[in-house]
Amino acid sequence: MKLKMDRKKWFAAACVLAFLAGLVPVLYLTGYVHATGDDFGYGTLTHAAWLDTRSLPVVFRAACETVKNYYTGWQGTWFSVFLFTLQPEVFSPDAYWIVPLLMLGLTVAGVSIAGYYFLVRKAGFGLSGFIGLDALVLFALIQFIPSTKSAIFWYNGTAHYVIPFFLALVAVSASGMFMDTGKWKFFAISFLCMTFLGGASYLAALLAPIVIVFCWLLYGRKRRRSLWLVLPLAAEMIGLVISLLAPGNTVRGGEELGVSAGKAAAVILESFWQGSLTIVIYLAEKTAMFLLLIPAAFLIWEELKEQEKKGTVHFDYRFPGLFLTAMFCIFCAMFAPGLYAGTELSGGVPNTIFQVAVLAGTASLVYLLGWLHAFLQRLPGKSGKGRLAKNFSVLWNCKSELKGGNGVWKRKQQIVRVAAALVFLGGAFLCRSSIRDTTFFLCAEYIMSGQADDYKVQMEERQAILLDDDVSEVKLPAMNSDQGPLMHMEVTEDPEGWTNRVVRDFYRKSSVVEVKRIQETE
Repeated sequence: MKLKMDRKKWFAAACVLAFLAGLVPVLYLTGYVHATGDDFGYGTLTHAAWLDTRSLPVVFRAACETVKNYYTGWQGTWFSVFLFTLQPEVFSPDAYWIVPLLMLGLTVAGVSIAGYYFLVRKAGFGLSGFIGLDALVLFALIQFIPSTKSAIFWYNGTAHYVIPFFLALVAVSASGMFMDTGKWKFFAISFLCMTFLGGASYLAALLAPIVIVFCWLLYGRKRRRSLWLVLPLAAEMIGLVISLLAPGNTVRGGEELGVSAGKAAAVILESFWQGSLTIVIYLAEKTAMFLLLIPAAFLIWEELKEQEKKGTVHFDYRFPGLFLTAMFCIFCAMFAPGLYAGTELSGGVPNTIFQVAVLAGTASLVYLLGWLHAFLQRLPGKSGKGRLAKNFSVLWNCKSELKGGNGVWKRKQQIVRVAAALVFLGGAFLCRSSIRDTTFFLCAEYIMSGQADDYKVQMEERQAILLDDDVSEVKLPAMNSDQGPLMHMEVTEDPEGWTNRVVRDFYRKSSVVEVKRIQETE
């Protein structure tokens, strides 16, 4: 038993090390990031308030004024806009490095909090199994994310999608804990998160109530205290109504943006089509990610057999078809807000859709293997199916037939595990093109090519010009707007261009224009 336990712990440790190794080039780039584009537009009033007063209450009043301006003139997501106004360079030109650390931290925290609740508290996983599976999920979420800009490096994009996604996961976990324990501190956390979600990204605002209601139907409906969760749901709905009624939504989305039952029905049908199509695209473009199913299945199966041996099975996996259908519906629901709005989508939308796909897929894998394990335990040993089940169980060591060591079965187990490892390595070789598209390789290539150092030098040069109080009419040497994993919105030669104007207002200049860069010659 000790050797088997050690094997599982070592496997979990390997998963954690792989996750941490994948972050090395990402963390290296924390010293290269800078505010850009929308960061300046939303941060103009708060930056001015901080420069003039160094008072946080005054800054918060300026933030509220910005929310009001954008609510009437551009968009109704009041909580997101409030977050936008507090981008790090509002307070210091050297503070933007915190953005990647903060967003990675929130991603890890949100997924781990939700994972601990569902895997440890509800499914009965041990700590090592949870840590290993959590590391695999986080590895997939960060390495295969569609847009690193809106997931890690750009404050405006991450504030609108990563922070609400974190709040949604915390709200779901806190609501589940309230159903289980009745402790009001969990209710308060759920209420607070759901209130903020009412003014944030519509995808996260849709995800949280759907999952909470699903959990209530699954196990919370028998507990009368669970009905109190109607209040957090209502708080989010009120916030969403306030957001949807914003005059700025019409300015941004056009007059056709409104409530229509016919359009809603069409969007629901289209969401299922887009969900199915996106899964096919993931299979084609992110093939390497699906290799993670092999180590994930190993960890899950080890946990299930451990529960069977100890007699501590926590969950009854009775309806795999219904559960998998529910997970697919939750995934498809993430397409609805963008389809209904009918406007151009930012990079954060496919990010959230991808994140939900990974989490729903992981939940489906756990449930499916849990059902399979329970099915094998129930089959009688004398029937043909029972003998097959026994062979399968012994082969994967999910029954206790191996006492003292049957050499034949041990060799078969070793063959299966070696075969699984070879499939994993062979698949990684065949899918090497999709591996090169991971966040690790994108960031590493950006660094090794020297482009990151060029960007850093040019941005420091640009920042020095903009921070020079003696320069009113600013001329910025041209830069490449394509900065790999980083976000950069370049100014133009037109002083009235949008990016030019927001940079001008943020730094309190008379004008900002782009000029051709003079190349140095030796």
